[in-house]
Amino acid sequence: MNQLEDYFHIELSHDQMSAQLHYKESYEERDMSLDESTFRSFLDAHHIVYGIVQEKVAQLLSNLIELEFPLVIANGLPVIDGEDGKIQYELNLNTKLEKTSDWDFRNVMRIPSVVKGQKLATIFAPTEGVEGINVKGNPVPAKPGKPVAVKAGKNVVFREENMSFYAATDGQISIVGNYIHIQPVYQVPETLSMKTGNLDFTGTVIIHGDVPTGFHVKADGDVKIFGMVEAAEVIAGGSVYVSEGMAGQGTGFIKAGENITIGYINQGNVHAENDLYVENSILHSECVADGHIFCQKGNIIGGSLSAGKAVEAKDIGNRLSTKTEIIFGLNKKISNKEDELLAKQKELKETLRKLALIGSKLEKQDMVSNPKLRISFLRQKNSVRKTEGKLEMIEGILEKMNSSIGSEKEAYLIVRNFIHQNTIVAFGKYQKKITSSHHYVKMNLVNNEIKIHPLFD
Repeated sequence: MNQLEDYFHIELSHDQMSAQLHYKESYEERDMSLDESTFRSFLDAHHIVYGIVQEKVAQLLSNLIELEFPLVIANGLPVIDGEDGKIQYELNLNTKLEKTSDWDFRNVMRIPSVVKGQKLATIFAPTEGVEGINVKGNPVPAKPGKPVAVKAGKNVVFREENMSFYAATDGQISIVGNYIHIQPVYQVPETLSMKTGNLDFTGTVIIHGDVPTGFHVKADGDVKIFGMVEAAEVIAGGSVYVSEGMAGQGTGFIKAGENITIGYINQGNVHAENDLYVENSILHSECVADGHIFCQKGNIIGGSLSAGKAVEAKDIGNRLSTKTEIIFGLNKKISNKEDELLAKQKELKETLRKLALIGSKLEKQDMVSNPKLRISFLRQKNSVRKTEGKLEMIEGILEKMNSSIGSEKEAYLIVRNFIHQNTIVAFGKYQKKITSSHHYVKMNLVNNEIKIHPLFD
């Protein structure tokens, strides 16, 4: 064995799943006899006990002269990590309509609908994986798969016996964060008026008319308006569709937790947490989209647009050099909202800490003979449950905000006609003022510099 130490050395991979035999300089002047027993003792001395490649050992013993080094002399049993859990939806969740030759712009979405008792989805549990063995004979643990983090939301029931979700009512299925909801639909057959008043609904709202100045529409699901929006407020947890457009008079406001699809925006304030689709023009408005802004048929003139990923437009600015801003990255409104949520998160965590102290004190008391203490203990438990629910909701919003805001390094601007002078384009802290008109161009951030490229497509 000592003789082999003079001629060879063994190198292990960093994970000890492979062992290679290397020769030393003295190997060229070797004068040794090699048999299997001697070589096995050599391996044992280096604790190589598992996965020894017998074919390589046989070659080493029989044909030492013609061998090529390094020689893989042992391989461990690979680890098989566990697979993550999966969720399989039992219905079509796609809200987009197929655009055929006779497609009408007003037909922008389909509502995935369900009936009471319908099976919505099935969860498949993660697997544990199979542990491996390294060349030293030691077990190598496998990483278990992660479970699916989807929960039953409003009007949804989860049955553990078959790990499936079911609709508890008729309505629209909505996936918001980690929750599956069923949102009923509320329809208004005409323009909003004093007869209907403001709307605040847990599901989806469909209005077959206009939303006049001063009215408020709020829905946890989608909002579809087959008319126009004036200086009113429309807020949706899902998507917003406005068949005509918005004449906001500087105060009109539309916000959607998903997409906004609209005919035009004039002096409006719009925020889409996903994408904003505008059929015609955006005029003197403040628009924010955490994803993309598409305005491919009309002009963007005046005001400010902020996008997380991309802006695509026909024309930006005009020949009168009206100041127009296009901003990519984290906008001020989102930054302020994030600060508010972080402060609320800290406050709720402190509340939970205080409630935990109260609960531990109550548990030490004799609640059996003191009904008042028992009532206080139940109230404490209820407060903990409500506070934990609020904290979970806020942390979900923060997680969504962090994942939805795109990096300005990957963002881009596409102009399919003209971008005029006095347009300001900013990618994060980097800003460029357009001093002369450009035609058919793409702009993006390259090595911390805003570049203008000819557009070829």
